[in-house]
Amino acid sequence: MRISIKRSLIFLLVLKSVTGFSQKGNEKPKEKYTPAFMLGYVDFREANVWMMDQKSWSEIQYWDLEQPNNKIVVKARTSQKVNTHYVYDFRLGPLDPGKKYAYKYFVQGKKDDSNEPFYTFETPALWKWRGAAPDFKIAMGSCYYANQPEHDRPGKPYGDTATGIFDQITQKDPDMMLWLGDNIYLREPDWGSETGIQERYVFYRNQQSTKKLLTYCPNLAIWDDHDFGPNDANCSYYNKQLTLNAFKTFWPNTGNNIKGVEGITYAFDYQDAHFFMLDDRYNRTPNYCDSCVEETILGKSQLEWFKTSLLTLPKSDIKVVAIGGQFLNSVKDFECYRRWEWEYNDIISFIQNNGIKNVIFLTGDRHFSELSILKKEGKPTIYDFTVSPLTSGVFKKVTEINTNRVEGSLYTNDRSFGMIEFTGKEKERKFKFVLYDKAGTEIYHFEFSKE
Repeated sequence: MRISIKRSLIFLLVLKSVTGFSQKGNEKPKEKYTPAFMLGYVDFREANVWMMDQKSWSEIQYWDLEQPNNKIVVKARTSQKVNTHYVYDFRLGPLDPGKKYAYKYFVQGKKDDSNEPFYTFETPALWKWRGAAPDFKIAMGSCYYANQPEHDRPGKPYGDTATGIFDQITQKDPDMMLWLGDNIYLREPDWGSETGIQERYVFYRNQQSTKKLLTYCPNLAIWDDHDFGPNDANCSYYNKQLTLNAFKTFWPNTGNNIKGVEGITYAFDYQDAHFFMLDDRYNRTPNYCDSCVEETILGKSQLEWFKTSLLTLPKSDIKVVAIGGQFLNSVKDFECYRRWEWEYNDIISFIQNNGIKNVIFLTGDRHFSELSILKKEGKPTIYDFTVSPLTSGVFKKVTEINTNRVEGSLYTNDRSFGMIEFTGKEKERKFKFVLYDKAGTEIYHFEFSKE
């Protein structure tokens, strides 16, 4: 009996050495993990780089492309352990305006790092008082759903299984990408815990389909209900502080908040345009709230800051306002701003009565795209370019009558992304709204002159 067992063991050992028979031998080899990078805001003297890795280290290097031998190593400004990953935020600078730079992760002690991937960016040129305003274009989109069958609803995938739309955005060579909300979709396993919320972000940042776009140009974001909490979530969402913390961890926006205003609100300038990035969730009262003393989307502090900022800027300057839901849709339904009628009328009246020109709202959320314009004799024109969705489901049966809709601008066929282009001399500036389908084919464009 003992001899038989011994012979069997010898046979198995020989078989294992010849055939590779083992439990591990049947497993697929693990792919090497590639750190996820994202270029955040880029200003004249400073740039922000976000990174996520499975390893704990906190240094990258950057250099002026004209001086490749003068590489500067920087440590992370902030670092955080997020479940099984590490998230870092790097501040590069001081930089010089109108220069091209490169950056990559720094492997300490490695003599030859020529095969390590690197990424590039360019600081804005200092043109004011020196020359013409540069032409530039901003890409935008909302509603990015990445399928994860084990956490999704059963049945047909809600997200597009062909995710080439992000490469199409890159091919249009944008100077910036604005993510207009629902940039991730928190789901039932996520809402109730910090781990779940963070893990949803980790899942999205590890998607190969977006990695090129996230490093191609500056990426800045606002949120909407699915980044903030459950569908149509409002100020009552019990974990809104957790989702606020996660948003700030995973989006390296400039400033990321305004003092005295709770939420994600921030602002920045780019070339000759001013950008207001508004929070439509943190202070929002419920869609139907008879008991609310004052129904609001922005909340008192954010609304006052927004109005004061609009009034302070030169009237002729371009003001771009990013907010999650539609602003100018005349229909008082769904989550259109018209349902919060007092606040909607207050903003419209403020813009019109103060003669604030060239106000452009960029919005998402609706799962279809359209351009809305509000014109009134003797008053400034207000624009609202709605672009949605990037990869989530499409709302094809739109029957609502939006009286502010530009004829021919409603698109419900498929996923889409948008671009707003600024061209021409400063005082004769033109801006053009362009909508593209997911294959990068232009659907339409509308061009207007600065007032």
